[in-house]
Amino acid sequence: MNHGLKKAAPLLMGAALLTACAGLNPPQQAATDPAYQARLDQFTAHRCNDRTAGALQGAGIAADSVTELYYTEILDTTNDRVSRYIAWMRLAGQPGQLVVENDGMTCRAIQIYTRFGAEVDGVSSY
Repeated sequence: MNHGLKKAAPLLMGAALLTACAGLNPPQQAATDPAYQARLDQFTAHRCNDRTAGALQGAGIAADSVTELYYTEILDTTNDRVSRYIAWMRLAGQPGQLVVENDGMTCRAIQIYTRFGAEVDGVSSY
């Protein structure tokens, strides 16, 4: 393979990935209604509650529908730092869970989805 092409290949792959993701909309980042964060703070005083609350509000999920919340951590295996915080929530009258994945450094909401039978209009289920 040409040496110049070897160097360019990772850049081309990155450009292709960015192009493929261009249509994705990230979750809302901050709640404008303080009731969302107040509700989450009732369950746990986690540093990512504000961003998780923003994702809930942005998805149109009522603050008082959250009945349980806990976070898990995903560690970066190269340096043992937290790479992601995952907020797991139960919603009133729903089986399964609503999940918000947050960046480990900034708490920026990366994605929101449901698991194990929970259903929320406009939110993907896995």
